[in-house]
Amino acid sequence: MVQLRKITHDNFDAVMELSMTDEQKGNVDSSIYCLAKAYVKILNDEKPPMIFAICNNDEVIGYVDIGFYELSEDSFLSKKYGDKYTYGINRFMIDKKHQGKGFGKQAMMKVIEYIETFPQGQADAVATSYWLVNEAVRKLFASVDFVETGAIWDGQTGDNWNVGRKDIEYAEVGARLGL
Repeated sequence: MVQLRKITHDNFDAVMELSMTDEQKGNVDSSIYCLAKAYVKILNDEKPPMIFAICNNDEVIGYVDIGFYELSEDSFLSKKYGDKYTYGINRFMIDKKHQGKGFGKQAMMKVIEYIETFPQGQADAVATSYWLVNEAVRKLFASVDFVETGAIWDGQTGDNWNVGRKDIEYAEVGARLGL
């Protein structure tokens, strides 16, 4: 049974050992990076991200990093959808040896269930992004009712995407699930 669990002394090493295929390494940050970034946010009195180990029974098979954000009035989601607050799925990863077994969808449904409890406050939506060329992730998010927002940008620089570019592997697209 797939569930989200706090990262503890008991599962920390397993979370650190999670790995991706060589092709995926540029698509998601490592678990150590996510935990280090959370530590910096806590030290700077910022709202900490919610980072969980994804477990199947007692085995760690992935992790997720969720944030809570107040949006500015000129943000894309505010302008297009009227969103004021959103939960963001910043990082989501299933270990390479557990991919293709349906765990990603089960885990994403658990993430959405958790977010729907509004752990850090009421929100209008869940937002995420992914590389345009990552068809597996695109299908995963669509399977749990995320809809692409139409926002596309350079995933390396954050600049607006020029549709005439040939290096499509750097295009990042936004997706949203209304709450």
